[in-house]
Amino acid sequence: MTLEPTPKLFINPARRRFLLICAFYLVPFALTLAAQDLPDEIRGYKVHNAKISVTNKTDRTTAKDDSEAFARLTEPELVETSLTGLTFAISAEIDPLDYKGKVDFLTFKDFKVNGLSVEIEEYAESFEFKKKEPIRLPKPVRIFLGTGQAIKGAIGEAVNSKEEWTVTGTVFVFGRFKKYGFNVKRVVPVEVNVKIKNPARKANILGIRIPSI
Repeated sequence: MTLEPTPKLFINPARRRFLLICAFYLVPFALTLAAQDLPDEIRGYKVHNAKISVTNKTDRTTAKDDSEAFARLTEPELVETSLTGLTFAISAEIDPLDYKGKVDFLTFKDFKVNGLSVEIEEYAESFEFKKKEPIRLPKPVRIFLGTGQAIKGAIGEAVNSKEEWTVTGTVFVFGRFKKYGFNVKRVVPVEVNVKIKNPARKANILGIRIPSI
């Protein structure tokens, strides 16, 4: 029995060049994605990835999934207007946890409201919480919408006043938690993608009647 030689795989030179070009551009892209991963520590706190559910105050969902904690945002309020922009205040309530601890501070990254970038200062109001007791921020978080972004938002409001705003971003919770008899120093990143009531409808920041379309 005579074995036939295995035919050699032929790749068209043009196709080979195309594959090489794709590899040249995709490898740096993959490295960039890897570089965006969080480090093991941030500001001396070990990163702990946990599933935290964030909803609005009106969402009374009681079904428990595999989330470690459930937080609800309160209705935002317009607290200050100036030539530089608008400042809103919003708080949060957290369902009782199975452990106690202390939150040292909060930081905020890449926050947007309806796609508009907003500024949120570091929340330095430290507070303690007890096991099996509900938690509420001692002071609200202040969200600043700069004049340029506010004008963009105001134009949108004049054309289509939405009842709800979409808030997205990442909160980093820095604290010390006591669980299973151990005190641990951790930072927990919390992804936020939630709808809140539109405070501009009540405040009427344009000073005109805003139609709903």
